[in-house]
Amino acid sequence: MRFDVFLTVWGEAFVRKYLEFSLTSQLSPGNLPAAAAEGADFYYHIFTDRQSEPHFYPAIASLQATADVRFRYFDEVPYRGGSLAEAMQNSDPNILKHNVQRVTSSALASEAMEAGSSGLILLDSDFIFSEGSWPAMLARFNSGARAVCAMFMRLDEEAASLRLRAGISGGIAARDLVQIGLDCMHPISARMFLDADPFTGYASHINARVGDHGYITHCYFPHPLLVAPEMGGHYSSTMDYEFALRAVADDSAIHLIRSSDELLISKMSRHAYLEDQSTGAAPSVGSLADFALNNTNQRHQLFMAQPIRFRASGVDETWDLEEMRSTKMVEAIYKTIELTLANAGPGKAQNLVNLKSYMGPIEDYMSPQTRARLKGWLPDRGE
Repeated sequence: MRFDVFLTVWGEAFVRKYLEFSLTSQLSPGNLPAAAAEGADFYYHIFTDRQSEPHFYPAIASLQATADVRFRYFDEVPYRGGSLAEAMQNSDPNILKHNVQRVTSSALASEAMEAGSSGLILLDSDFIFSEGSWPAMLARFNSGARAVCAMFMRLDEEAASLRLRAGISGGIAARDLVQIGLDCMHPISARMFLDADPFTGYASHINARVGDHGYITHCYFPHPLLVAPEMGGHYSSTMDYEFALRAVADDSAIHLIRSSDELLISKMSRHAYLEDQSTGAAPSVGSLADFALNNTNQRHQLFMAQPIRFRASGVDETWDLEEMRSTKMVEAIYKTIELTLANAGPGKAQNLVNLKSYMGPIEDYMSPQTRARLKGWLPDRGE
C-alpha cells in the first residue's frame, strides 16, 4: 500500500530540530522501518525552501533508505497568480506556518489521491513518536478507519531535550515518553488542567490528573495523523481544527487514539512559545460550555466525548474511576449547550455567526485561524 507523508519545515534551526528529534524517532526500529517491513510504501514529501535543503544532509540519507523522499519547494507551489514563496514574504509570521501547511497539504492531497495513494500521513516537524506508533497507526487504518487522529503531549523543549537525546535513537517506550511529558510539561499544557491556577483562557482541551500516574484528556482538535480523503483534501483553517471532519463524512470511520500505550505523539516547543496567551478564571461547566459553543462545531463532540489516557503507570481501576468522572463532566458541558440553544433568542450579529459556526455543517465552521485570515494573511496582490 502506498502512503504519502506530508511535512513542512524550513529554516536551519527548525530543520536541525526536526532531524535530531522528530526524524530520529520516526526511524527508530519499531516505527517507520517496522511499518515498511510490513509492506507499506512511503512517499515522503518535504515542503521547504531552496535555502534550507542543504541543511537536511547528510542525516536525510537514513530516511532515503526507507522511503522515497521528495523535496518540494515553495517557489513551485502556485498561489493566486504567483507562487507561495512570494506570498510568504509578506505574510503575518504569527499565522504563517498553519497557512503554509494548509496550502501545501491541500495540493498534496489532490495529487496523491490521483496517483492512487491509500492515505496521507500528516506530520508536524516537531512530532516525536513513541516506539511502535507507526505500525499501530497503520493497523487502525487497515482495520477500516479512514482517519486516524491522535492528541499530542506538548513538551518544554529546554527541559526535555537532554532526556530525549539519551534514548531516542533506540526508540522511546510510550510510558517513558509520558513520564518525560509529566516531568517536562510545557506551560501551555499545564494550564489546561482543571485544577490549574491560572487556568487557560483557551480551553481547546482539558486535562484531569490521575494521581501521579498521568492524566486524562478530552479534546476538540486532535491531530489528523493518517487520513484517506473521501471528500477532497481542502480545509479552511488548520489540520487539527477540521481536516479529518471535512475529509471523512462518516463519524464511525474516524478513529481517535484513546491510549498512549497504543500510540503516542509528543510535540516539543520552546518554553516561551505562546507565553502571552491569555488566562482565565477557574473552569466551570458553564464556562467550558461557552467555550465549546463559541469556538467549536457540533461535530467536534465526536472527539470531545472520548477520554484519552496519557499513562505512565497505575492500575486500571484507578484510571477507570477518573475516566468516569471526566466523562460525566463532558456530558454536563454538552447538556448545558443543549439548554443554551433551546433558550436562545435574537442576539447580536456576532452571536448569530457563532451559532451558525457551531450548528452548521463543518464546512461553515469558523476557527480562530479562519477569522484571522478574513483580515488577510496572504496578500491579495492589490485586489
